[in-house]
Amino acid sequence: MAELTALTMPKWGLSMEEGTLASWHLAEGDAVSEGAEIADIETSKLLNTLEARSPGTLLRLVAQEGETLPCGALIAVLGEAGTDAEAVEAFIASFEAVEPDATEADEASAPAFRTAEVDGLTLRYAEAGAGAETVLLLHGFGGDSGNWMFVSEDLARDHRVIALDLPGHGGSDKALPGDGSLEDIAALVRGFIAGEGLGAVHLVGHSVGGAVAERVAASCEARSLTLIAPLLPGCALNRAYIADFTEAKRKRELREVLTRLVADAEAISRDMVEDVLRYKRLDGVAEALARLGEVAGDIADADPRAPAMPALAIWGEADRIIPPPSGGKVGKGSTVEIVAGAGHLPHLERAAETARLVRANIAGERP
Repeated sequence: MAELTALTMPKWGLSMEEGTLASWHLAEGDAVSEGAEIADIETSKLLNTLEARSPGTLLRLVAQEGETLPCGALIAVLGEAGTDAEAVEAFIASFEAVEPDATEADEASAPAFRTAEVDGLTLRYAEAGAGAETVLLLHGFGGDSGNWMFVSEDLARDHRVIALDLPGHGGSDKALPGDGSLEDIAALVRGFIAGEGLGAVHLVGHSVGGAVAERVAASCEARSLTLIAPLLPGCALNRAYIADFTEAKRKRELREVLTRLVADAEAISRDMVEDVLRYKRLDGVAEALARLGEVAGDIADADPRAPAMPALAIWGEADRIIPPPSGGKVGKGSTVEIVAGAGHLPHLERAAETARLVRANIAGERP
């Protein structure tokens, strides 16, 4: 009997328990190539596209558009063209959903939350993978480690991946180190790297996290530096977004603010709005965001300069928060890549392309 492959609801990130099949990109009977876009899945963060890991023919669509299913549930069957319909039906009937992280193949890359004490502050981080080299992911303003949910699994296939909740965010303490300056936060991250014995890491930072990553690289050995929509000195920061995000208190106004982050406003899910609103109501968050907003403004007001080390800078072409540099450069020795169809969150909006760019830079094969 021809081998059949189950396509299941993916588990992107530690907190994802279910997903909604927003739309199919292919129909039954279509040929599928490795890396082909199969379906759009709505998560608590954004829509993401499920890609095929192996070639074949899409024999059966099991899940319907609009259907919400737990991670690991069967959504489609892939196999050889001409496979007997009864064999497909028998495969579907006998399928048993397995939580993706519970399978032996994914065990090594399954993420887990851990905590570390650094200079009196508790920092939470998600860890996955077990490679010889470590990739440290630093999220942006108002985000958390979950912002890397669509790219961390890919990177964890052959690297140890750590997604850190910066102070004031996620599951980390809401107090900022020192007076909350960029240098204080960078020093805290350097302390985290040293305390966890990570050695030289591949630094990947988004937005404010990009500013932190760049400062860490200035005084800490790094294997590579990847900056995604980075907050760099002299950049054209959308200060209205920072202020409006900090001040938004109701779902409707917060949703409008969050739509500015993405190229497609429909990508902002109700769950994302509710999650961010819950975060903003936690004790200490308002103060942390206000201070970080000041820090962001100071960075934007500074004289432009090149990153501390040659970097790959990735921007969404429709970024309205920190637009791509007009000259297409961020400094000598660095490279800028523009991702079509993305705004300020290319690692969420166009995750597969962004992950490929990050992997290339990590491998020393910068585009």
